[in-house]
Amino acid sequence: MRDRVRPDGRALWGLDMDIKKVRAGRRYYLPAAIVVGLMTQIPFLITIVYSTLRWNLARPDLPIEFRGLQNYIHFLAMPNFPQLSIFYRVLWQTVVMTGTALAVCTVLGFLLSLLLDNDVPGVNVARTLILGPFFVMATAAGVVWRATIFSSRFGWYGVIAANFGLPRIDFLSAYPMTVIIALFVWQWLPFFVLVTLGGLQGLPDDVMDSARIDGCNWFQTTFLIKRPLVQNHLNVAIMLGLVFIIKEFAIIITTTGGGPGTRSYNLPFLVYRQVFSASNVGRAAAVAVLTVILTLLLVNVLYSTIKKRRTMYG
Repeated sequence: MRDRVRPDGRALWGLDMDIKKVRAGRRYYLPAAIVVGLMTQIPFLITIVYSTLRWNLARPDLPIEFRGLQNYIHFLAMPNFPQLSIFYRVLWQTVVMTGTALAVCTVLGFLLSLLLDNDVPGVNVARTLILGPFFVMATAAGVVWRATIFSSRFGWYGVIAANFGLPRIDFLSAYPMTVIIALFVWQWLPFFVLVTLGGLQGLPDDVMDSARIDGCNWFQTTFLIKRPLVQNHLNVAIMLGLVFIIKEFAIIITTTGGGPGTRSYNLPFLVYRQVFSASNVGRAAAVAVLTVILTLLLVNVLYSTIKKRRTMYG
C-alpha cells in the first residue's frame, strides 16, 4: 500500500499507526488511572477542605466554621527568633531525620549489596535474613527496641552496662533523634539492599569480564563501573525511600512518643498530636497538606537533580 505523503514530503502512514496504538493503549491504562485518582485525590481534596475549617472535636457545642487560611497562617507565621514556632522546629527535625536516614540507607545499602553479590556458601541465607526488618510491623519493632534493647534497666543494653560497669544511659531521652534515625535505617535498609542487589545481579557478564581483563582493581570496578551501571536502581530506591521515610509515624509513637518535649517529632506525628491531643481537625489537616506539599517539592527537586546529572553525563 502506498503511504500518504504530507506537503513537506513526510509519510503519514507510520504516524497514523502510532496514533492508533496510543488510542488503543488508553483503553487499558485509563481505568487504572481513574481508580488511582479517585482513591488518592479525593481524600486529599477533602483534607484541603478540612484545613480551612475551625473544628474542635473536644467542643461539639462549638459550630464548625470556615477560617480560610488561618490554620496555615498559625503554623507558617514566622515568630521572633529564637522562639521558632513548633512547625518550623518539627519541619527541621523531619528534614534532618529523613535526610540522614536516606543517606545512610543509600551508602550502606550499596555496600551490603556488594557483599551479597557473591557466590559464597550461605549467601542465600544472608540475603533472606537481611530482608527481615522490612517485613516487621513498625509498631511491633518500636515496642521491641524500646522494651528489650534500649531499656536501661531490663533491656540488653541495661544488662550489658550492669555487668561491665558502664553508665546506664537512657538513649530514648538523651538521644531521641539519633535513636529514631537508627530505627529508620534498620527498617528501610533492606529495601535499599533489595533494589540495589537486583541491579547488581542484572549487570552483564561481558562488562565485568572486560574490566577484569583490563586489570581494573576492586575500587575501580566497584565505583567506576558497577555504581554507574546501577545508578538508576539507586535513584529509584532514593525516591521511593524519601516518600516512605518522611511519612514514618509508628516507630516514633512506640519508642520516644515524640519526646522529650517535641525533640523527636516529625510532621506526621505533629498531625497526630493536633488531632488526638489538641482535638483540632483544621490545624491537623493544614499540617497534613503542608507535609504533602513538602514531599512533592523534595521529590521534584530530587528528580530534577537526577535528570540533570543524567543529561550532563549521558
